[in-house]
Amino acid sequence: MNQFTESRLTFPNLFARFDRVEIPIIQRDYAQGRATAEDVRSGLLEAMLEALEKAPDDNALPLDLDFVYGSISTSKENNVETVAFAPLDGQQRLTTLFLLHWFAAWSEGEFDKFQALYLKDGKSRFAYLVRPSSTEFFDTLAGFFPDSEDVGEKMLSKHIEEQPWFFLYWKQDPTIQSALVMLDSIQKRFGKALGLYSKLTDPEVPRITFQFLDLEQFGLSDDLYIKMNARGKPLTAFENFKAKLEQKLASDFPNWKEKGDTGLVPVKDYFSHRIETRWADLFWHFRDPKAVFLMIR
Repeated sequence: MNQFTESRLTFPNLFARFDRVEIPIIQRDYAQGRATAEDVRSGLLEAMLEALEKAPDDNALPLDLDFVYGSISTSKENNVETVAFAPLDGQQRLTTLFLLHWFAAWSEGEFDKFQALYLKDGKSRFAYLVRPSSTEFFDTLAGFFPDSEDVGEKMLSKHIEEQPWFFLYWKQDPTIQSALVMLDSIQKRFGKALGLYSKLTDPEVPRITFQFLDLEQFGLSDDLYIKMNARGKPLTAFENFKAKLEQKLASDFPNWKEKGDTGLVPVKDYFSHRIETRWADLFWHFRDPKAVFLMIR
């Protein structure tokens, strides 16, 4: 029988327990920043702001964001073991919490503390594997803190899009679009709040928590993701093939490196990035225009 353990965690607690939190490829894009999610976004941010503004001894604390659960995996590279948590449910809330922690660290100059916890070897410990572009964006964002004077009166999304590292094709990624909208919403609502980062990370007075369920020895298939999370999206046959091939490359060729845009990278990452960019552009010329029209209509 599977063993279930339950505990109440804050966002930093999650990263004290796991080396990485990885939004798996089977999950849908980040959606709380979509135009259609304005009510959900506003309600969640308002509840978070109220919790952060309450007195430490307020009986209403902490704000509980319900259950977060998923699968745990262990991998080893160069004799270094990495334990990763892949959310089955809770992806949207965790993403919003990451963006809120990033904003709080930026607005209060807590860059070193944020990066010490959420950045390792130049990569974000909160990783989006839904698309290579999403992965790249969160890796870059975790290590980027603009000068407040440079941002000025601009919205954060505008300033981020103006950076030389921001690729134009990232604007086509729904997760990145939603993340930028959420950052703007956080900026508008939390811009004048004081002590945000210290309150978010205070171990003595947890203000925003969730109920964490550790599903030990729980086999998660594509079908199970879709059945247990009704908001999930079923992948196409080709997307399933890509995901399985990436897993096969990672398991069978752990030491194979290819020259990517930033130097030598594992063959899995090389394939994942190229199949979404250059190779996709190559085959795009041979597409069936009628099929594309039906797909996007």
